[in-house]
Amino acid sequence: MESILVLNADYTPINITDLKRAFNLIYKGKAEIIKHNIISPIITELKNFKRPTIIRLLRYISIPFRKVNLNRQNIFRRDKFKCGYCGEKNKSKLTIDHIIPKSKGGKNTWQNLVTCCKSCNIKKDNNSLEEVEMTLNCVPYRPTYIQFVKNITISYSEDWLPFLV
Repeated sequence: MESILVLNADYTPINITDLKRAFNLIYKGKAEIIKHNIISPIITELKNFKRPTIIRLLRYISIPFRKVNLNRQNIFRRDKFKCGYCGEKNKSKLTIDHIIPKSKGGKNTWQNLVTCCKSCNIKKDNNSLEEVEMTLNCVPYRPTYIQFVKNITISYSEDWLPFLV
C-alpha cells in the first residue's frame, strides 16, 4: 500500500492515507498535490496523472488534540523496539519495565515505562536503578502524535521530513 501524507490547509500533518483516497481528494478539488513522484505517474487510458506523495487540504479542518494511547505496542514504537538499558533489538525478547517498580510506588506512565529485554528485566528485578547500578540509555517521554507519525514502521518518503519536524 502506498502511503500519502495529508497536510491541513496550514501545512500541519494530520493524517496518512492511501493512494486511492488521496487521488479522490485531489480529483474532487478538495486537496492539492504538494510533492509527487516524478518517476512513476498514474497512467490511465485517457490521461497521465501525478502520483502524490504529499497532499494539502484546501480548506482548514479543525482537529481535536490527538494523543498517543499508553499501551505496550506504543511503548515499543516510542523506544524503536530497543532495550532502554543495553540497546538489544530482538523483538521476540522485549518486555516492558517499570523504572520505579510498582511495589515502590511506580505508576503506569510514559515517563516510568521503558522497553526492556528479558535479561535486563531479570537483572533489574524489583529494584530501583541505583540498587542494581543500571543506567538508562534514553529518557522516557510522552510522544506527540507527529513524533509517532514520523517513527511508525511504515516506509515514508524523504519529502515528508520537513513537515514532520
